[in-house]
Amino acid sequence: MVQSHVIGALSNKRAELAGIVRQLEQQLAQQRTNLAHLDATMRLFDPDIQPKQIRPKQQRARSVWFRPGECLRLIYDELRNADQPITTRELAERIMRVKAMPPTDDRHRELVQKTLLASLNRAKQTIARVETAGVVSWRLI
Repeated sequence: MVQSHVIGALSNKRAELAGIVRQLEQQLAQQRTNLAHLDATMRLFDPDIQPKQIRPKQQRARSVWFRPGECLRLIYDELRNADQPITTRELAERIMRVKAMPPTDDRHRELVQKTLLASLNRAKQTIARVETAGVVSWRLI
């Protein structure tokens, strides 16, 4: 037995997804054209250049909680005020309090911790990873 409301809803969803795919394919074609033009321009300046050997940059998704650079600045502020190395969890809880986020929400805390870890790992020249009895903590160098 065909249920028309189900088929109608599924048809609408399919039309929506097909439109998104078409738009993405158009964007992909445009970006490939842009890349070809850029490669040709580079060859004008250096005929021996091999543009395909240039590694693509990975685009990072922007955090919904932090403005660009804010996460690392907050990390520095918290580590500067700490008397001893701070665990990632404690650092996340402190920053969540600063950002007025409920630190009792385990799912959000885990996501904030993941964001903090990415920032901490990129700041290896200024922030040291300290491991004591299997517990990882962080301190300023």
